[in-house]
Amino acid sequence: MLEVRGLSLLYGKAQILFGLDLEVRQGELVCLVGPNGAGKTSFLRAISGLVRLEAHLHRGTKAGEIRLEGEVRFQGQRVDHLLPHQIARLGLVLCPERRRPFRELTVEENLLAGGLLLPKAAVRQQLAFVYELFPRLYERRAQRAGDLSGGEQQMLALGRALMARPKLLAVDEPSTGLAPKVRALVFEQIQRIRGEGVTVLLVEQEAARALAMADRAYVLSNGRLVRQGPAQELLGDVQFQKTYLGL
Repeated sequence: MLEVRGLSLLYGKAQILFGLDLEVRQGELVCLVGPNGAGKTSFLRAISGLVRLEAHLHRGTKAGEIRLEGEVRFQGQRVDHLLPHQIARLGLVLCPERRRPFRELTVEENLLAGGLLLPKAAVRQQLAFVYELFPRLYERRAQRAGDLSGGEQQMLALGRALMARPKLLAVDEPSTGLAPKVRALVFEQIQRIRGEGVTVLLVEQEAARALAMADRAYVLSNGRLVRQGPAQELLGDVQFQKTYLGL
């Protein structure tokens, strides 16, 4: 479904990603784990078109040159030359880190904003699907998004991304800043989304929990992929536990 080959990212003279190869097959839950600063968010920004948009906006300015090299294919189609809305329309949708709601809008207005790329006839159907997955959002649908708790805002971020009817949902650091019980709930919700037939690429710093729910995993360190394989195999590897789980 998603094929990434030789992906490199440079900001001026600073190289962020180094020739990454990664694959996500239809129906899988694949996680990308690694320490802070490893390049996980930069990778998601690259495959979702945000880096291309940034390079376009900075063209001709004093900002350092942004270069994206390699190939990104989604369902057989090359997408590394496309902008974010074009990639999202194909079905590769990013749920960004730190939730980023439209704080002055209501919960339902946030969700409807996520469905702007859908035909009008499909918006209400998808809204009903999101409310079924997240009853809490239905209860809070008339409330300002800025007044929600951190966990509720994460539900809203996932729901807003689902409104675009993704075929592959890329989720960036969903547990950031959440209490342990709320983190557990969010991970359960991601598993439910996968259970509804949505392929998931999960980027997460809490490696043990991400690996426990994933089919396969990639480990990113200093912009390079250093390990990959079945998630349970990595989770049971003693050296991996010492290096990345602190055990």
